[in-house]
Amino acid sequence: MEAPDNHNPIHRISVEAFHRLIAAGIFDSGDRVELIDGEMRDMPPIGPDHGSSTDRLNEIFTPALAGKAIVRVQGAVVLDDATELYPDLCVLRLREDRYRTTNPAGDDVLLLIEVAASSLRLDRTVKLAKYARAGVRRYWIVDLVNRALHDYQDPDRFQRRYRELESLSSGELAVAIEGTELRVDVAELLGVEAPRPPAN
Repeated sequence: MEAPDNHNPIHRISVEAFHRLIAAGIFDSGDRVELIDGEMRDMPPIGPDHGSSTDRLNEIFTPALAGKAIVRVQGAVVLDDATELYPDLCVLRLREDRYRTTNPAGDDVLLLIEVAASSLRLDRTVKLAKYARAGVRRYWIVDLVNRALHDYQDPDRFQRRYRELESLSSGELAVAIEGTELRVDVAELLGVEAPRPPAN
């Protein structure tokens, strides 16, 4: 009896081949699939908590940045020849063609946000390294497990990490984008009830 061959290489595909599969109708309309280092990975379903946080972020960023930047919800970002991800929200630099012919790349992203529940480990490890390597300048993880907002800044492309991290569970987090300062109420975004003042 032959021993199983555990050393067969994984067949990886490019973003270009991934797009051909999509165009050919290989996936069902409800399929949510990302490409990471040439491997197709199913994305977890979006629960009510996740959807609500994404909606709130969209409500904050879209009106404030109209005409200054593009706010895209769960749209594609190409990080390299074998990686295309679909973050929950991206703020992209304004381009006249609105990215009609090519998906945005890391250098086009002004702020990228992942809302994380079951995907938290992936978002904090594999995806964080990919975003840093691609030069995504600011990366937020809305951590629904620990009820915290993690703000990563200053990407180190070579080390594939961010040099700055601030984690908040309350208060406000400010971000300046294309001359506009936005303030996010962290507790509200996370669905954390604000502490009540002490009774007299």
